[in-house]
Amino acid sequence: MATSMAAASGRFESAKSIEERKEQTRNARAEVLRQAKANFEKEERRKELKRLRGEDTWMLPDVNERIEQFSQKKKKKDKHSKKAKKEKKKKSKKQKYEKTNESSDSSSSSEDEWVEAVPSQTPDKEKAWKMGTAENQNKLFMRMASKFMGKTDGDYYTLDDMFVSKAAERECLGEEEENQRKKAIAEHRSLAAQMEKCLYCFDSSQFPKHLIVAIGVKVYLCLPNVRSLTEGHCLIVPLQHHRAATLLDEDIWEEIQMFRKSLVKMFEDKGLDCIFLETNMSMKKQYHMVYECIPLPKEVGDMAPIYFKKAIMESDEEWSMNKKLIDLSSKDIRKSVPRELPYFSVDFGLHGGFAHVIEDQHKFPHYFGKEIIGGMLDIEPRLWRKGIRESFEDQRKKALQFAQWWKPYDFTKSKNC
Repeated sequence: MATSMAAASGRFESAKSIEERKEQTRNARAEVLRQAKANFEKEERRKELKRLRGEDTWMLPDVNERIEQFSQKKKKKDKHSKKAKKEKKKKSKKQKYEKTNESSDSSSSSEDEWVEAVPSQTPDKEKAWKMGTAENQNKLFMRMASKFMGKTDGDYYTLDDMFVSKAAERECLGEEEENQRKKAIAEHRSLAAQMEKCLYCFDSSQFPKHLIVAIGVKVYLCLPNVRSLTEGHCLIVPLQHHRAATLLDEDIWEEIQMFRKSLVKMFEDKGLDCIFLETNMSMKKQYHMVYECIPLPKEVGDMAPIYFKKAIMESDEEWSMNKKLIDLSSKDIRKSVPRELPYFSVDFGLHGGFAHVIEDQHKFPHYFGKEIIGGMLDIEPRLWRKGIRESFEDQRKKALQFAQWWKPYDFTKSKNC
C-alpha cells in the first residue's frame, strides 16, 4: 500500500486519505463559489425588479426639482474647476520657462564677469581673503558645527558622534512621517469604503432617494427605510459624510436646528410632542450622523425626561470616568461633550435634554434611545431592535403623507436655500 509521511505531525498517512482530503477541499471551494454566484444573481434580479417597478427613479416632485438644481450646480462647479486648473497649469509652465531663461542669462553673464579675486588693501577685504585658506576654513567649519552639537558628554562627544546622532534623529523623523502617512492613507481608504455602501450619503448608490422629503443647503430631511417607530418618525441628516454633531461646522448645525424648529412646530399643531435622538458609537467604523425625530403623545412626552434620566443613570459602567448625566438645557451637545468621544444625546422638543458619554461600547446598545421609547409606548422589541422591512408601496405612501404634513412648514423653498 502506498503511504506518505505527513511532515507536520510526523505520522504515516495513506494516499487514499490524502486524496479524500483534497476532494473535500475542492468540494468546499466549489460550494462557496456556487453560493456566491447564487447571491449575486439574486441581488441582480432584485435590482432588475426595482428598476421595472420604478423604485430607483420615483421621488417626490419637489425633491426631484431640488436634485436637478444640485446636479446643475455641480456641473457648473466642475467646469469652473477644470478651467481654473488649465489656467493654473499654463501659468506654472510660463513661470518655469521664464525662470529657466533668467538662470541661463545669469549664468552666461557670470561667466563673462568671472575674474580671479585679488586681495585689496582694506582690512575687511583682507579678512575675507584670509578666510579662503584651508586652516581658516576648518576653523569656520568647527565653529558652525559646534552650534548644532547640543548636549555634549564631556570630552568624549566628538564631531563624528554629532553626525551619527543627527543622522539617527533624521531617520526617526522619517519613520514617524512615514507612519503618519500610512495611517492617513488607511483612514482615507476605510472612509471611502464606508461611503460607498452608506445609506445616508447623497452620492451613494445605496441611498434611498424615494424617502427624501426636503433638501436644504447642507442638510436633508428623510424617513427611515424600515417601519417607523411612531407615525411621523423622521431623520435629519447632513448631505456630506459627517460622523457626529460634535464634529459639525457651524452652518450645518444651524440648518439642523432650523429643521428641528419646523418639526417641533408641525407636531405641536397636531397635538404631539417630539423627541430628538443621536447615538454616536463605533468611531473607527465612521458611521454617518443621523438625528432622529420621534413624535409622541403629549402625556407620554411630559414623562419622557424622567424615563430617560433614570435609564441613563443606570446604563453603561457603574464607575465612570466622565460625568454620567450631562444637562443640555443651558448649552448644546457641541459645547458639552469633547470631540472624538462616543456619546448618546436626547432633546425634548426645543427645551434641551441630556447627554451621556459612552464608557464601554459593548455594554451600551445602539438602540438605547428607541428601547426607552418602545418601553414607554409598549412597542414590540423587533420594531426598535433591528427594524422591520417595508415594501416600496408602503414607503411611497408614507413619504406622500409626510410630505403633505411638512408642506406648510417647509423653509427649504425660500430664496436663502
